[in-house]
Amino acid sequence: MNWYYALDGQQTGPVSETQLDELVRSGKINRDTPVWHEGMADWQRLHEVRAAGPPPLPGSPSGVVCMECGRTFPPGEVIKLNQSWVCAQCKPIFLQRLSEGAAPSGVGIWRQGRRLVTRSETPFPDRCVKCNAPANGFRLKRVLYWVHPACYLLLLCNLLILLIVYLIVRKKAILHIGLCEKHRVQRKMGLAVGWAGALVGIALLIGAAAFQSGWTALAGVAALLFGCIYGGVRASTVAAAKITKENVVWVRGVHRDFLDQLPEWPGP
Repeated sequence: MNWYYALDGQQTGPVSETQLDELVRSGKINRDTPVWHEGMADWQRLHEVRAAGPPPLPGSPSGVVCMECGRTFPPGEVIKLNQSWVCAQCKPIFLQRLSEGAAPSGVGIWRQGRRLVTRSETPFPDRCVKCNAPANGFRLKRVLYWVHPACYLLLLCNLLILLIVYLIVRKKAILHIGLCEKHRVQRKMGLAVGWAGALVGIALLIGAAAFQSGWTALAGVAALLFGCIYGGVRASTVAAAKITKENVVWVRGVHRDFLDQLPEWPGP
């Protein structure tokens, strides 16, 4: 079910049940916030349509998230199967999925070692992927591409051939990741400084060509490299370590604390 909520007279949404819980937990909305979903006659306060409060974060002492349905239960009401916590109601479905070799359908985000595993377009928790602080509802759309590393051997043959093959065989995944205010500012600064350095470098190189100045050309190359490196490091968020044809993506660059609150990847 998709929800809409109103803040300062502005309608926002849609958000999923899980995202709505995260917004309550983070304090961005509260029990008196007007909400609406399809089928409701009019907007109502949140506590009037959802009596239960938001579930605790996965892995917290007060509750455990069921891998299959995504709801939170007291520790005594879940069982660990194949490295995943499952509630009693979902246990038969979970076991059937395991017997069929399929992954659970609920939460949709797991960890495998130091990588996050998910599927394209899966909603992320309302936490910053870089430090695990509250993201307060902010989501950054990231379009990730991946090709098998062996493809880069084509660079030995011809750059044009590599580019053509890359565009044909690359796999794509879309993520909507959470970022806290600190890392949003850091990313914006990295992009601004990176672009400024690159533009200054290009301008200096044009000037060097016009006036045939070797020192100006050297300064242009230095500014261009600085802009590219600084922007690439400071503005970076996450990257794809692998993407399968089933749109399962392994993501690197996620903070350890964020990963530690996720269930382990049960797939092959």
